[in-house]
Amino acid sequence: MKIAIFSGVIPSTTFVEHLIEAIAKHHEVYLFGTQQKSKTYNTKTIRVYSNSTSTLKNLSISLYRFLLLIIRHPKRLKILVSEVKKQNSFYQKRTVFTRILPVILHKPDIFHVQWAKDLDRWLFLKEQLDVKLILSLRGAHINYSPIANEALAASYRLNFPKVDAFHAVSKAIGQEAQKYKADASKITVIHSPVKDSTFEYYTPFKKTTDSTVKLCAVGRFHWVKGYKYLIDACKILKDNDVDFHLTIVASNPISEAILFQIHQLQLENKVSVIYNLPQNELFPLIKTCDMLLLTSLKEGIANVVLESMALGVPVISTACGGMEEVIVPNKSGWLVPVRDANAIVDAVIEVSQTSEEQLTEIVKNAHDVVKTNFKAADRINQFDQLYQSVFDSNVV
Repeated sequence: MKIAIFSGVIPSTTFVEHLIEAIAKHHEVYLFGTQQKSKTYNTKTIRVYSNSTSTLKNLSISLYRFLLLIIRHPKRLKILVSEVKKQNSFYQKRTVFTRILPVILHKPDIFHVQWAKDLDRWLFLKEQLDVKLILSLRGAHINYSPIANEALAASYRLNFPKVDAFHAVSKAIGQEAQKYKADASKITVIHSPVKDSTFEYYTPFKKTTDSTVKLCAVGRFHWVKGYKYLIDACKILKDNDVDFHLTIVASNPISEAILFQIHQLQLENKVSVIYNLPQNELFPLIKTCDMLLLTSLKEGIANVVLESMALGVPVISTACGGMEEVIVPNKSGWLVPVRDANAIVDAVIEVSQTSEEQLTEIVKNAHDVVKTNFKAADRINQFDQLYQSVFDSNVV
């Protein structure tokens, strides 16, 4: 079986790279996309057909591929020309030509699209080359992008019924996709895995004797992360004379709105921001905190919550998206309503006042939930089964 795992860039995210190498043990894996940085795969079953960031290099590679297409698969030339003609500008035509040419030339059996917004670009593979299409359903692309963009929503409603199978990162994401006509019978929930190495950071929970309650939040600055309500909660904690400090770990610069809010509420000494912290520094930082807070308005299942549970740190999360599939209130963590600063405050106070014995039990439960249900090896096996079932099916 020839499986293309497509994210658009090479190399891809950590998990996709792990998936690629695991699936390649049993099948041929084709990688298409732009080569962002050097990556070596030590197996002949992973075949990289990349494009370069250099226009000149791309042109020479594409000319060679074009000649191969004419020689090996001349009938597919018509498909290439048809897709290029759909584009308006010369730039768009050139981009589409270089992007789809290697895929048409090497034609996989299965094309697994990682991002829903990319789906419409690749439907021709199914319609004209009978390639099976699998689409991953992930947070932003399903939860709020189609709400903010009606054209995207219309595209989903038109194209989702054509997909052979869906991978959803949570039940909630799968249900959300059904609003755009994704067939429920074609959706397989495969939770994002937690790497085995994460569990190496785990130590039995011990309540700190420090009087300052150390709070931590991890995630980019974006309205969907609900930082507005977290900062409001910090103001309430300060007004109630709770000794605390919040550390936000982000991958992008702080938004003007949040920065203004922090200064307006005079929280400069209570909130600090750290940027682009590598994982080997992030996990020890989280371990020093009394609790991890996720205040998102929408999520699939947040990796940082799973990781914090695996590390042995108490978690407070909004009851958004798939978080209720992971956290059982007062058994493996705490859930609060979205957009509710007072509820966040109440949860922080409750956790800080919970006895060490109770916290130890809750944290251990959380750790066991993640270790039992989010093993990387189990997730890979589920993907392998999904690929095989799609390949063997008669779905057209």
